[in-house]
Amino acid sequence: MDKESSLAFRHLLDLAGAAYNKNINIFSDFLSVREVAVLKRQAADLPGGRFFLFGGIDNAERVMACFPASYYEREDIKFPISCIEIGVKSAKFEQNSLTHRDFLGAILGLGIDRKLIGDIYLITENNKAVNAFIFCNEKIEEFLLREMVQVGRHQVSCIAVSADKVLAVRQIEDKFGTVSSLRLDVVIGEAFNLSRSKVKDLIDKEKVAVNSAVVLQGHYQVTPGDIISVRGFGKFIFYEILGYTKKGKIQIHLGKYC
Repeated sequence: MDKESSLAFRHLLDLAGAAYNKNINIFSDFLSVREVAVLKRQAADLPGGRFFLFGGIDNAERVMACFPASYYEREDIKFPISCIEIGVKSAKFEQNSLTHRDFLGAILGLGIDRKLIGDIYLITENNKAVNAFIFCNEKIEEFLLREMVQVGRHQVSCIAVSADKVLAVRQIEDKFGTVSSLRLDVVIGEAFNLSRSKVKDLIDKEKVAVNSAVVLQGHYQVTPGDIISVRGFGKFIFYEILGYTKKGKIQIHLGKYC
């Protein structure tokens, strides 16, 4: 474990210890994919040995960890996560669509720590971002609602919404393809039209995760239901194997998060 991962886990270990000793629920800030991977690998070292992960909706990439009291189960726990919808008032004066980075940059520009922000989901029309949903620690909800007034050169408005609204509008684009094998690097290459060398570089730089755990082996075999994220490119679900071609290639069905 490198120094950064060691420090991150030590903090989580302290939280787990406090939850165990006081027998109360204690929540972490939002964790990165890498921090989640470390937590899962070292789970046996946690006092009490239990934790739950959630990011506002199922299959979120950035999640909080809850170290629960002994008498709590997952269904009893309400994570301190708020969802804010940011609406772009006008995008007609700018050729390029606002990006995930634009929204995140505007939030961090308010002096908010990255660890208080979860996933950001963009909703687009005609290739332009018209609004975004931001998951955040509930303690900064009122501040964001009051202070978040501009993203890039665009004026925006903010309202608190239910996470169910994200599920209703989140876009997943079907993608069908043919691959030579179910190796992780091969499937990622098909999903994002990337060369094998480019995918290898992404994997080597720890930018690829399967089900929120960083994977460092290109030969890792994906299975239906796996959620694969590639930092800088996006995330997709490996839905199913559809069949085989006469030459033995595998026909696959993916769902890319837009």
